[in-house]
Order: sequence, then C-alpha cells, then structure tokens
Amino acid sequence: MIKEFVDLFMAKKPELERVFKEKHPDDYEEIVNAVVNILHTDEYGGIDPKRIHEIDDGDYQGTLLYVIADSSYQPDEYWYVKVGYGSCSGCDTLQDINDSCDDKPPTDEQVKDYMALALHIVQGLKKMEG
Repeated sequence: MIKEFVDLFMAKKPELERVFKEKHPDDYEEIVNAVVNILHTDEYGGIDPKRIHEIDDGDYQGTLLYVIADSSYQPDEYWYVKVGYGSCSGCDTLQDINDSCDDKPPTDEQVKDYMALALHIVQGLKKMEG
C-alpha cells in the first residue's frame, strides 16, 4: 500500500463520491480511471490518468491488470493493480452493485459500495520495481 496514495484518496474522497453519485461506472476501468484521476497531481512524473493500460486475458471471469505510467515525457515509473472479476452478480462485486440500477441514479448505498471498490484499488496499487 502506498501511503501517499491513501492520503490523497482520503483527502479527495468527497470529489470521488461526487463522480459516483453522477452515474454508475460501466466497468472496472472506469473505477480505476476515477481513482487515478484523484491521485494525479500536477507534479511532473506523478501517476498519469491518460496512461492507463488494461490487460485482460480472462474470458467470462478472471483478473484485470491495470498498468499506469508516470506523466514524464518518457515514463520510467509504473504502478499496477490487479482486479478480479466474475461472470455473474453472485461472483462479481461490480455486477452485484449495478444489477439493481435500472438506469436510475446511484443510491447512497451504491455510492458507498463504489467507494469501497475504489479504496480496494488504492490499497492494491503497487509500484513496479526493477
């Protein structure tokens, strides 16, 4: 767990809650993108929301791997996070949250659940070494 990212997440939590109150995320990539956007600072070389790469070698279920580059001209720092997904609402957290949305705005409970997923993503982010 990267303390700097957790601190930013906690400081910008209301901003992320507003994102999830506006609309349901369609997929995990949207959640990762929202998280990386709040972790991004204007500091040169920080984590870059424009450089998120998704690897999905699964089929109906599996693991998504997100690799995020830094914002420098030629990145040499990268972070990654793994997210497991399932084929139904019984085995996939995001599908379970979204199953009852029916094109309605997110409820407070759904926003809380999206925030829990976002926190897990922040906690799972690791810097690539070597």
